Amino acid sequence: MVPVQELPNRLLIDGRAVLARYGYRAMEAMPDAGAVDWAALWDQLRGDFATHDHPAVPPLDALSGETAAAARAYMVCGLDADLKLDRCEALHVRLFGEGIATGLVEEYAVARDAYEDAVEAFGAAGARLSRLLFSH
Repeated sequence: MVPVQELPNRLLIDGRAVLARYGYRAMEAMPDAGAVDWAALWDQLRGDFATHDHPAVPPLDALSGETAAAARAYMVCGLDADLKLDRCEALHVRLFGEGIATGLVEEYAVARDAYEDAVEAFGAAGARLSRLLFSH
């Protein structure tokens, strides 16, 4: 992975720096399921689901089976999107460093499409989880 300080996009650099204060860590590859502290990751993300009517989102171990599985699916989608964004960033850096070449632009376009698909999957997983969290 390209070190963050080498990336040409200040918005992404600054955004990642803010996220790091809340526990975000860049990954080289998708971790094995056993290597992820799902409860800690959920604690970082569960605020995404807090609303005026439901300000307290339960910890992972308090979720029912289907809702806990949906929370894990949401987290996996988020990790996947992070990895795909890292790939886009690395290709972006190469475009800056190597210049615009047809093959490299195509590689970036494919990576960007994969990232956009991952973001859509993350959104869909979040919508499904939201329905399950507050369906009672």
